[in-house]
Amino acid sequence: MCWLAISPAFAQEIGKLYATRPPPGSAFIRVASIGDIKADTRLHINARDLSIVDNDAASRYRAVRADAPVRLSIDGAAVGKNITFLPDRFYTVVVAREGANWSTHAIDEGPGGNASDLKAQLRFFNLMPGCEATLRIAEGPTVFDAVAFTTVKSRAINPVEALLEATCGSSNVSLKLPPLRSGDHYSLFLTQAGGKSVLSGQFDETEPYRDR
Repeated sequence: MCWLAISPAFAQEIGKLYATRPPPGSAFIRVASIGDIKADTRLHINARDLSIVDNDAASRYRAVRADAPVRLSIDGAAVGKNITFLPDRFYTVVVAREGANWSTHAIDEGPGGNASDLKAQLRFFNLMPGCEATLRIAEGPTVFDAVAFTTVKSRAINPVEALLEATCGSSNVSLKLPPLRSGDHYSLFLTQAGGKSVLSGQFDETEPYRDR
């Protein structure tokens, strides 16, 4: 009997090919926070757990029905009103604590397609209240300018490694951009944690779809 050996990488590609896909017209949402959020805080979308990996500013995207309201809850308590999203678009829902309550703000990132598979897609979110943010390459050109609070700007870039600097008011922080490949999507978040400004980044990922 002859057995065909399949490499783990090839098996992963087969899994992607035959994985269950979201219904056509789904919306894709993730959650990010403004300020400190406790490690044991429980986030839920439509009563299902949504985790944020350590050192990440946001969760992975989750596919949801675009024709039904989405329920977001934190530690078992509903946050704001149910939200309905547009189909075939990506959103980052920003949550912030206001006293004993939580507020939400949905940032529409637009469709997820990349204009060029030869480039990488870079997104920059300003989650620092009270100022407009600028992102530039250290000792180099500006990448994004005048990014208002709770908004995002994006652009396609050539895959490159670089040291990035973000300024917002009197705050100035930096982050080394990891190696990006053609077709990668990467998000940068300017936030506050422990009273200090923080520039963090993560590759954009979507959860494996599960029928909910």
